[in-house]
Formats: sequence, C-alpha cells, structure tokens
Amino acid sequence: MRIAKIIDTASVVINAGEDNGIKKGDKFQIIGKKGVEVLDPETGESLGTLDDLKATVIASEIYPHMTIANSEMHEIPGIGSSEMFNAESFQNALGTSQMDIFKKRYVHDRLNVDKSQITGSFKKSNKPIQIGDLVVKEN
Repeated sequence: MRIAKIIDTASVVINAGEDNGIKKGDKFQIIGKKGVEVLDPETGESLGTLDDLKATVIASEIYPHMTIANSEMHEIPGIGSSEMFNAESFQNALGTSQMDIFKKRYVHDRLNVDKSQITGSFKKSNKPIQIGDLVVKEN
C-alpha cells in the first residue's frame, strides 16, 4: 500500500480500502523509502535496514479502493484537559506543585544501556510524508 494523496497535516489517503480488508480503526505505519543500514558488529555483514518510520495513522473513512487515515490524537493532561475537570484528579492535583500538573502521565522505563552506543537510528523520522510512501498495516 502507498500514500495516494495528502489531504492536510493530519489526513492522508491510502491506495487500498474495503476490497483489501481494511476496517475503520486499523492502524498503519508510514515508512520512508530508505532506512538505516545495520551491520553485524563481528562480521561487518549487512543485517538489513531499519524502517524509516514517519508516522502512524488510523483508518477513519473506508471506501472500496481507498482509505482516509488520520494521525493519532493524544490528550496532554494539564489546564483545560478533561482530567482537570475530574473531581478526584482535581483534588489530587491540589496536593502537588503547580508544575506537577503539567507533567506527562506516561513515560517509558529507561533501559540500562551504554550511552556511548546510542545512535538514535530507530526514532520517528522528521522527513515529510510524501505521495508514494509505503504504508504497512500494524498487527
């Protein structure tokens, strides 16, 4: 599957649809044309390339031969969010410092890695999504 059209900064059209088994809510990864090569540290042999992940999108409107997919939406807890209007959360927030209210709710645990070997090659790409980019359905 490929990106067939870019509607706006949050919506794209994928060149596959209901006839290809796509359903509303299916997730897709948009992959760039060339990833980062990984070499075996012992032999120097190429192990392949890491995907150049540009974005994850979710199918919102399905047609027989195409799908409109949108970027994921995330709520950031803080002033004005629905969390602040939840009575229990509001009472809990009163017991914290003002800066704690703005902290993100979920973070990844840190792995104990050799920091000198961090390459950053598997992060989301900052390259723009383009017509023709590969689209892969997530399992």
